[in-house]
Amino acid sequence: MPNATTLEFWTLVIAVVGGVTGVAALATQVWSLILAGPRVKVTVATALLPSEGTWALSLDASNIGRLPVTLLEMGVTFRTRNGWQKAPVGAMPRERYQGPSAPHRLADAEAVTWILDAQALAHGVAERGAVNVYGYVRLATDKTIRSRRPIDVVSLAELR
Repeated sequence: MPNATTLEFWTLVIAVVGGVTGVAALATQVWSLILAGPRVKVTVATALLPSEGTWALSLDASNIGRLPVTLLEMGVTFRTRNGWQKAPVGAMPRERYQGPSAPHRLADAEAVTWILDAQALAHGVAERGAVNVYGYVRLATDKTIRSRRPIDVVSLAELR
């Protein structure tokens, strides 16, 4: 076999560089697609209702992804001795919350807020031996996302 010429050597180098950059570009595209999927951030906070002079629980869902997402269920969840319990907004009487009903379509970079009656929630949560609640949403992909930080709904209900 004859010795490789300079042209063949540089052809091989360019081919290897092209292969490496092609694989890197593919990995970047896959990673972008994963990040572009439905990404929702859920938070719970206190809310003062000036018209009524009472405190309420605010449940916020923000779409931080680049694609729209459908929320099938939203509400609060809390831990008891028997595991996690849910109190979905859809199971509450309409006068106990403000905000859109499920299912709700959330466009990219959009947020939605529900205002929940803290006293009604606190009563049900305290009956089951819990104090802290987390907010949650269930997506159309059947993935459930919970807020990172809880809120003491029993103490919130006692505020006047």
